[in-house]
Amino acid sequence: MAMEERDREQARGYAAHDGPGGRTGDGPGPGTGHEPEPLSDLERGTVQRAQLRTRVADIAWTALIVVLGMWALWSAVGIARETENALVYCVVGGVLFTVALWARLSTLKARARTHL
Repeated sequence: MAMEERDREQARGYAAHDGPGGRTGDGPGPGTGHEPEPLSDLERGTVQRAQLRTRVADIAWTALIVVLGMWALWSAVGIARETENALVYCVVGGVLFTVALWARLSTLKARARTHL
């Protein structure tokens, strides 16, 4: 929890010594040359970097689930066409699809609990 607060403050451009609520008024004022430099996008500790990591993971999970779903569906079409070993491929694709979908949904539920 404290790490998230620090990340949010760093994203706003405050230094760690400014206090939990930002500027406390007891530090150097404007024009003294001691103003903290705002962090640019995607530097460590920024909200944008954490969001990027989450977004890339979302895209990867979605792509995996789509590919596994297509594999299972195409194998089911192979069963209808009586293609050799289609049943085995369909079962394996279905199991992998189910496991990936379950893992994805449990990740989303866990993320929803931690971001309240």
